[in-house]
Amino acid sequence: MSETYAIVAATRRHLLDIPKLEQAAATAFPEEDLPVALRFLVTDRDTLSEAQQEGRLWIALDRQQHAVGFALAEVLDGEAYLDEIDVHPRHARRGIGTRLVNTVIGWAESLEFTSISLITFRHLPWNARFYKKFGFVPLAPHELSPSMSQILEEEAQAGINVAKRVGMRRMLQR
Repeated sequence: MSETYAIVAATRRHLLDIPKLEQAAATAFPEEDLPVALRFLVTDRDTLSEAQQEGRLWIALDRQQHAVGFALAEVLDGEAYLDEIDVHPRHARRGIGTRLVNTVIGWAESLEFTSISLITFRHLPWNARFYKKFGFVPLAPHELSPSMSQILEEEAQAGINVAKRVGMRRMLQR
């Protein structure tokens, strides 16, 4: 029997589940892409709480109402930004990521943003190639917003090889 998942707006009780999901999802990345020292970093509680209150945080729940994935959106430089999507590795390849991306795109469209952007790894199959299926296209370095450039600078300082990263954007229907 196939598992059924629901994508819902996060509630306060879901905020405690997200760090566990972030750490579990981090195990899927090769060490050369996500250094060991960064695998235990999680989104701070204040950021999650603010996103939850503003309707920018969604949770994927299994039949038993356990959190198995999440999506976090932001507004950067006046543009919708997909900050993070994580799915627990035990629930990967079941369409949860697809549903989370579509949820975030729907949020951005409902607020009438003209586009949505993100930063991801260009070489991992569940990253850039995955987002291309939704109409995201790679951006040249000069096309990155100031905040996206700053994110890449911070990632480089943290030890991530940003040559493997790519900014992407999807234009939205208005």
